[in-house]
Amino acid sequence: MLSQIQSLLQNSQLRENIQAAVTQTEAIKMLLIASAEKGYTFTAESVAQMLSELTFVDSNELSEEELLSVSGGAMADSAPKLCHTAGCGGGHCYLS
Repeated sequence: MLSQIQSLLQNSQLRENIQAAVTQTEAIKMLLIASAEKGYTFTAESVAQMLSELTFVDSNELSEEELLSVSGGAMADSAPKLCHTAGCGGGHCYLS
């Protein structure tokens, strides 16, 4: 199924239309129509599942929130927070 969809996506017009789709459902409908024209018989569910798996595989990049959290740009709500008040000298006591 993946190779057949990759073959369909060689059509630049179809690829552009799918990329311009507002929803995943709309993109799936376009793929189903194009696949039927080629004689392929996919269900909306099978295409959605395949897209879900591809998205999961291709999503090894961190989101902006995850990146900030890992890089120290943001602290998780459960992490201790440094106290930076003049009363304690700042930076050495923790607030929970």
